[in-house]
Amino acid sequence: MTALLSNLVVLSVLASPLADSNAVELRYRGALIETGRESNGDTVKRFNLYCLVSKAEGDGQRLAFLVDENGGGSWAWPEQYGQIDLDAALRPTNPAQIRLLYTHEGEPTSIRVRRPLFEHHDKLAENANWTVGNSKYSVVGSAKVQDWDCWRVEAVTNFGLREELAVEKQTGLIVSARRDLTRGKGVPFSLSFELQSHKPLEKADHDKLQKPISTLAKLQADLKRPENEMNAELTSDQLKVTELIAEQLQQEAEDTPYARLAASIRRDLKRQMRRYDEVEKLSANFVGKAAPKFSLQPLRGEAIDAAAMKGNVVVLHFWDYKYDPLVEPYGQAPYLDYSFTRYKKLGVQVYGVAVNSLFSDANTRGAALQSTRKFKSFMNLSYPLAIDAGELVAKFGDPRRVGAKLPLWVVIGADGKVAHYSIGFYDINPDEGLRPLDKAVGKAVRAKREAKKD
Repeated sequence: MTALLSNLVVLSVLASPLADSNAVELRYRGALIETGRESNGDTVKRFNLYCLVSKAEGDGQRLAFLVDENGGGSWAWPEQYGQIDLDAALRPTNPAQIRLLYTHEGEPTSIRVRRPLFEHHDKLAENANWTVGNSKYSVVGSAKVQDWDCWRVEAVTNFGLREELAVEKQTGLIVSARRDLTRGKGVPFSLSFELQSHKPLEKADHDKLQKPISTLAKLQADLKRPENEMNAELTSDQLKVTELIAEQLQQEAEDTPYARLAASIRRDLKRQMRRYDEVEKLSANFVGKAAPKFSLQPLRGEAIDAAAMKGNVVVLHFWDYKYDPLVEPYGQAPYLDYSFTRYKKLGVQVYGVAVNSLFSDANTRGAALQSTRKFKSFMNLSYPLAIDAGELVAKFGDPRRVGAKLPLWVVIGADGKVAHYSIGFYDINPDEGLRPLDKAVGKAVRAKREAKKD
């Protein structure tokens, strides 16, 4: 009974890193370092992590965070911040995570950053050992780290990756952390961060911070972006949602750690709204008008002139996907392949057009062709592919010229006019596939049938 009471007392102390404060600001500085034999121990990314720990309902706590990255890519602003709800044992009750985005060998990947409050602090004791999932934890000693009295904790995974932590004994606050990880084809890296400041807040300061944090949380929820979304471009609906709160957010964030983010959101909003307006103009320039004269150069064989497609519904899918690295959302190509089977039965011709400037240079054409063939094979695409160094997509209004990105989807009706023009990735439901494209193709097929009746 005495031991049980003692443990309860310890837990009650450990469960409150806030002590007597209503909220605590934590600031960390970290780095991602390549550690392989062929590297020079170069720092490939630096980052700053801001956290606000506040009391929540019951014995829980709320961790609001903001990540500022430098080097090797970074998240778009909607993914740079978030909130994590913690229970009394400092374990998360929602799926939000602190992450970095690092581009290695052309491929962006998400890297998890440990929360600054140690979720196993109730297990900390001299010589303690425990296992969670595929990680074995050990308390290997004590140390003074930046004047904090810390436990030194090591964790080793089944794959031999090691993590080292300095955890403040009374609160579970992580003062420093370092862990091994690999990216790409097993290239080793080290991710580390250290506490730079710890500041208890007065109620007035906490209340001031809660305004931009609450506004940002609502904005993030309203955007409805998928987890680990790497596409920085917002849809028209997302732009409208952002426009409604941008000015309010900038006012609320003034003289807070969120001021820089708020200003960044307003700049990006203006840029993307200009892009959206230009995209709308492009669409208006083509839809309902005769398609430009063009020819297709297939991966193999002679060029196909548009005249050979006359009287048929034609789908052109301009894309710049690469085989290596394969970066999402390349999955829209297989969705088109799924639709191709149905389209073919309706007499619809489908062509994927790989856009790559390397096709224009004899020295690089071979490698570009090989990459396209590998992509077609890897994706098991059955619809025919054509190649374009940029001249063909320019005839259809290359979206990259107005700051947008490929893919470009064009449906040409049997009358030779552009019936559908869409830039970017479709918002899709996995059960429905490319529904906007399907609707446009269906409408063009019906128009063809009606024209024949007349």
